[in-house]
Amino acid sequence: MKKTITLLVMMLVAVTGFTQSFVMINTGNQQKTENLFKDSNLKIHYYNDNFVLATAEVVDKNMIVLDSPAFAGNDAYYIVYCGKENQQDYLAEIKAKALFSDDNIMIFNQAVKPYKNDGTIAVFNKEAKRAVANRDFPFVTEENAVIREMMNQVNMDSLEATVQYLQDYQSRIWNSDNAFAASDWIAGRMEALGLEVEQQPFYASTWTGSGQAAPNVIGIQRGTLYPDTYVVCGSHFDSFSYEAMYGGGACPGADDNATGVASVLESARIMTQYDFEYSIIYCAYGCEEMGLYGSEAYASRCQQEGMEILGYFNNDMNGYLYGDQIHIDCIYPNSVAPIGDYYMNVGSVYFPELPIRHVNFNEGDSDHTSFNNHGYMGIYPFEDYQHYSPNIHTTNDLIGPSVNSFEMSQQYCRMNIGCLAELANPVIDDNVIVVDELDEEIVRYEVYDLMGRIVNKDVNNLESGVYIVRYTTKKGNVLTKKITK
Repeated sequence: MKKTITLLVMMLVAVTGFTQSFVMINTGNQQKTENLFKDSNLKIHYYNDNFVLATAEVVDKNMIVLDSPAFAGNDAYYIVYCGKENQQDYLAEIKAKALFSDDNIMIFNQAVKPYKNDGTIAVFNKEAKRAVANRDFPFVTEENAVIREMMNQVNMDSLEATVQYLQDYQSRIWNSDNAFAASDWIAGRMEALGLEVEQQPFYASTWTGSGQAAPNVIGIQRGTLYPDTYVVCGSHFDSFSYEAMYGGGACPGADDNATGVASVLESARIMTQYDFEYSIIYCAYGCEEMGLYGSEAYASRCQQEGMEILGYFNNDMNGYLYGDQIHIDCIYPNSVAPIGDYYMNVGSVYFPELPIRHVNFNEGDSDHTSFNNHGYMGIYPFEDYQHYSPNIHTTNDLIGPSVNSFEMSQQYCRMNIGCLAELANPVIDDNVIVVDELDEEIVRYEVYDLMGRIVNKDVNNLESGVYIVRYTTKKGNVLTKKITK
């Protein structure tokens, strides 16, 4: 009898160890989320401010069991953003059963088409990592003259040319020939700037089929002092519309997301003219529209390789201006508030007139989430979250109706450069640098030290040292020189 009981206990332990359930745990605060990451019973795959999705060997009363056994016959679960008032019609259309639903989302164990806009996240059988700041973000109090010079070089014609080129593909569906061509073109642009360029292949299993997606493009600008510590920006280059998916239509994807690619490439064009202490990575991802596949492939690899990333800045839709005033809605979970505070700090110093606000967005997601779920702080500067382009994911996502303000795109790109540069820390050459020769009447000048702080002294009365002098001409042009006293 004793042997029988022992055998039954051993069998129960074996079954318990083998069968894992896919569960949701509501959190609501960061401390509870942090404690769950320490729970050896859980393997967390996804988290946000409100809940975690995990596999658990032992289920308790605080868990909602979504599926058991977990990941049995499916390589991912899918979060779909869909308001409660639309869920019944959506389920009838897709003919699928949801594992869970609440006021804003539904969860499925199979790939399903999104309800509306950027509405799907694929959750894989990979272990997530809580995002933490490896070091404090700098608190910026004054402009850095060199960074201001970079910002001033952002060219609206250059941004428009990139958006137009990508729009002209007509379609950049995740696994199409055009998407592969766009990946090659972006890689060529990065190579021409002297970056270390890689095209990262990855596989995607989507509601439209499975196979190799157009590869991510990763371009690295090596830092002079800390080449293995990185600041990262990224955008996705694929596009989507139901017209294109079902044949006969286009998905030009001008605002979503040729504008984001344009910001990344324009940032790289300007910043590769300078040296930085830390490395900068410029990314372009494939297959975002199907569930963040491309950024997930890259961010998970970064985690596996133990890469030290100081911060991630997403570029996705920045060309549709609602109203008369350019403003930035910054999307990020409360768990990465330090990088959000940093972004707003940079904005308040360089563009004090620019409204920037932190918002919670319940209609979709973007590639910053992949980085947040693999241990890195990332944010998503976005158009007006209540009035973003109504033309995305349609044949009318074009320059004009959908991208109506390259001045707005220019402002977003300047902020991207400012945040990257303040973290990566520009290196000042010992030689005199003349950015532009101007034979014009000078109406004022400002003197900065090498930390970018304004020195309130006449040029002739400076103490010994190296300074940057920024001259402004009567025509509004700028001349920057380095002087040694």
